[in-house]
Amino acid sequence: MQPIDRLSHGHPDDELIQALEPDQLVAATSQPLPRYRLGHAANLALWLLRVLVLSMTALVIYTFVEALP
Repeated sequence: MQPIDRLSHGHPDDELIQALEPDQLVAATSQPLPRYRLGHAANLALWLLRVLVLSMTALVIYTFVEALP
């Protein structure tokens, strides 16, 4: 079995993780993580990024449609 250092390098549970069978490792690492709580500034930045992506998408579609013969 390959070492799992790339998954948890320097973590105190390294020996425990390396002792797991492959199916146990998959079961242990497939547990969903709770949602990360972002601050107001990060939420605002992500919403602005969404708006920018949607506006750029609309601009590309408009440019493509206008270029059609």
